[in-house]
Amino acid sequence: MRKTLAVAYLNFKGAVKDNFFLGVAFFFAFYLAFCIFLGKLSAGQMSKVLSDAGLFGIEVTVITLIIFSFTMNFYRERDTRILEVYLSRFDRASYVSGKILGYCLLSLVYLVFCAVCFSAILGAYGGFAWPLLAALYPVFLKSALIIGFVSIFSCFLSSATTAMLTTFFVWIASEFAPSAVIITEQQGLPWQKAFIKGIYLLLPNVDRLNVKSAAVYGQLPGAQYFILATLYAGAYLTALWLINILILREKEY
Repeated sequence: MRKTLAVAYLNFKGAVKDNFFLGVAFFFAFYLAFCIFLGKLSAGQMSKVLSDAGLFGIEVTVITLIIFSFTMNFYRERDTRILEVYLSRFDRASYVSGKILGYCLLSLVYLVFCAVCFSAILGAYGGFAWPLLAALYPVFLKSALIIGFVSIFSCFLSSATTAMLTTFFVWIASEFAPSAVIITEQQGLPWQKAFIKGIYLLLPNVDRLNVKSAAVYGQLPGAQYFILATLYAGAYLTALWLINILILREKEY
């Protein structure tokens, strides 16, 4: 556990000091300003526009931050041979666990920053509601799953660009898979139905982790939903962690 925490601390510290983290944080601040402008263009809909657009922006920016920061950090470690030092001092399981834990902490810190800025803006325009903050927890769970995927692709693929694009593809495919299943069930060919259904079953069911629309209208599922969502994300992330360790043991660095 001490080795895992050491790796987590080093990765978290490095990611926070990275200019990309600050860049994403500043971008989100400008994005909120743009949302205010859009809200003023929508007469009587300021709070709804801010809430809807704000939650969307938080999710997109945190996942973008995780994918780019993790990928660039991993390939920087590999190219500078720091990865060899890690693997000579820590076992594979501790390294993978620490890296995932460190970036989960980075995601949490970024979401807290977004929550503070988001709440301040909503409070200034009389649109603050606690369900909007509660909706950020499923966003955190979703970002944890993305961390698991980007860790696998970074270890498996030789190109940083390919690893980033593949992770983005998995994220987008996970978002649209439920809708694609419905469409193909209505008008798709048998092989298309089987293919889309296979992707839907293989990828994380992120529609279970999406309560942003309900939160905008002040409606959230009960405590049972959050417990089941946590167990689902934890089980899926554990599977990704095991796959990641197997890949790292087979790779030579």
